[in-house]
Amino acid sequence: MHPAFVSAKEFVHKHKKWEPLVFFIAGFAFDAMLLHRIDDPLMLIHQAVYLSLCAFIIAWDLFGEVDRAEVPADSQGRIPKLFAKLWSYREGVLHFMLGTLLNVYTIFYFKSGTILSSLIFLALLASLLFVNEVRPKQVPKHILRNALFALCLISYLNVIVSIAAGSIGLLVFIGALVCATALHFGFTAFLKRKLDPAKIRLQVQAPFVAILVIYALLYVTKVLPPVPLSVKHIGIYHGVTRVEGGYQLEERGPEWRFWESGDQTFEANGGDKVYCFVQVFAPHGFRDQLKVRWRYHDPVHGWTAGDAIPLSVSGGRDEGFRGFTSKANYTMGDWRVQVETSDGREIGRISLTIKPGGSTLQSPRFIVK
Repeated sequence: MHPAFVSAKEFVHKHKKWEPLVFFIAGFAFDAMLLHRIDDPLMLIHQAVYLSLCAFIIAWDLFGEVDRAEVPADSQGRIPKLFAKLWSYREGVLHFMLGTLLNVYTIFYFKSGTILSSLIFLALLASLLFVNEVRPKQVPKHILRNALFALCLISYLNVIVSIAAGSIGLLVFIGALVCATALHFGFTAFLKRKLDPAKIRLQVQAPFVAILVIYALLYVTKVLPPVPLSVKHIGIYHGVTRVEGGYQLEERGPEWRFWESGDQTFEANGGDKVYCFVQVFAPHGFRDQLKVRWRYHDPVHGWTAGDAIPLSVSGGRDEGFRGFTSKANYTMGDWRVQVETSDGREIGRISLTIKPGGSTLQSPRFIVK
């Protein structure tokens, strides 16, 4: 055997405890390359297959601990070496699939919410992963892996029920939780055929209920991002005009402010309107109403409640549904424009500063979206 191969094998054996984490990260990287639309049928089928395989590995592992797993064997009762070898990698494969699934939901949650709400979800995920790696010996591994599985299952149902309903809101969210609970109930009913009910309650049902409660609390507190919606683009402009093939956006700020989305430093001359243009992605068949809220930062009282202008959204376009709102009556100073769902969950926002026009105001530049 080649020395390099021997060294590699020894290295893998020495660091075997990190194998699940490596597979988990590989799942993230693998799916990041394949991720496209949240309503892509192949993507949804791919997630369903991974969830089914995760449930299969979890169940078989639980059965194996009490010698109730049925494995293929020859006439003399010997287990084929190939199956035994593949089975030895089951934990790594499970973490790879969980990593792939959580990558999907992490990216879509990140796209669908503000930085704060996305970070809270990521913090929950990171906490589960950290506890899974430093798990105290007295805590069964199944509790943590079932918590990760529950998070994936509930997230998947939240997405697919919203897509099927063509809208979001409290009733759709409750429907998603009911569907997830029904599927998990069927899973535990299957486990009860061979396992002690007390073990199932502790290691399978309790993690699911805990994640379900946390998920519901994140929704009630408006922290959970409103998937499957996401803001593709939001910008501030001096003018927005509908033209053939889209919208013509007028910029007048200095070109060296390349980090701004449009004219976020808005230099206003007499009679100028401030336009906010948005592109919101929504799945095929999706119809709902959003709110675009303008908020002014009062130097004394802080952020004001602001106007909420309705914006009807229909889905289907890869580039997202396009729309805009404008404001003619405004005060010089700092402003914020927030795009919200009908139930008040924030999809995206943009900050701007309105100040009197001056010598830096450039000639109009036009782009079409």
